[in-house]
Amino acid sequence: MMMALLPLAVIFASFLMPALYSAALLVLAAITLSLRGVQVAAPLPYGSGMVVTLFAIFAALAVLGPSFNHGVSGQNVDALKFLFAAASLVIGLSIGVEGGGVKDGLVRMIPWFIGAMAVYYGYLTLTETPLSQETLLYPPDNNHSASMLAIFLPIVVLQMRAKMRLVCLILLLAFAFFAASRALLALTLLASALSVQNIRQSKLLMVTVVALAGAVLFYRGFSMDNFSDRLRLQIIEVSLHYAQTRGAYAFNFGEGAFADYLNIYPVYQRLDVQHAHNMLLQIWVAYGLVPLGVFLAFLTALALHGWRQRNFLFLACFAVFMGLGMMEALITDIRAFGTIMFTLGYAYARGSSVLGTDRSVAVSPHRHRRPFPA
Repeated sequence: MMMALLPLAVIFASFLMPALYSAALLVLAAITLSLRGVQVAAPLPYGSGMVVTLFAIFAALAVLGPSFNHGVSGQNVDALKFLFAAASLVIGLSIGVEGGGVKDGLVRMIPWFIGAMAVYYGYLTLTETPLSQETLLYPPDNNHSASMLAIFLPIVVLQMRAKMRLVCLILLLAFAFFAASRALLALTLLASALSVQNIRQSKLLMVTVVALAGAVLFYRGFSMDNFSDRLRLQIIEVSLHYAQTRGAYAFNFGEGAFADYLNIYPVYQRLDVQHAHNMLLQIWVAYGLVPLGVFLAFLTALALHGWRQRNFLFLACFAVFMGLGMMEALITDIRAFGTIMFTLGYAYARGSSVLGTDRSVAVSPHRHRRPFPA
């Protein structure tokens, strides 16, 4: 158990240090694949091979397409982050299928990780210290960090005991306050309400709570009462124009070229806009229609396998991921995107493993589908 948790601890500990994060991912991926090579690890759940293959194809196309357009090999080095994200997805799948010890270890680590992020952002807020790439500890921006923490909410609600769940929800509310994240605030309040047993047992109450939280999030997230909301809608409008004119190709020129286009106009010059504030739109404008199509196939395969297995832990994480992806690019920072891919892989495998254990007695040996081999 310790051998499995130690590399995972390195991943979380290196989150605030960009120079170490990708290296830690590669080390843990190498350990995971070597264990599978000598057949000492549990088999991955059914459908894992398809979703990993689709994501790997997307990652390869994201690297190769813009490089061919530039005519210079290595011109699109930033897209290598998707290969690291693929490794993170495999790591999450592998850890998710392991026994209760690894699962308990991961669940126990999440509060420490959320707490560290809340304390650090609290320090930045109270001391009015701006985020800077020159410092040793440099987390993603507020929105990306909030999106990454939000993906843990289904695990917090469905897999943690009452006291630990309460601690995590309080820490997430604190982080949402320090990072001024309305989306994380709304999702955490919704998760807090669904954590109450009486609400979970009543379908009417659950529907009411979800509807109210959705209404608040929609009203606050898409209002025109402040500069941030107006700017977000303007960025999406310009990004759509770019996609329909200069981005309607099989392969595009990468995120750098798109960011340069966003900052041409005077309204954006002082803000140095970096992305489209929408995950699917960002992939389209930066990498082209072919990578976007493969990424959509990856999302579809994930959702279908999760639904067929009635894997509600994964489906909840997937819903949070897609909801936030409509408001944030998510893919522009490997630490946030890599952690999200890890959590999706973990939830997919963990939920599938639990379901497989619960149903193993009821399933006939002749009708049992063997898990996809590693």
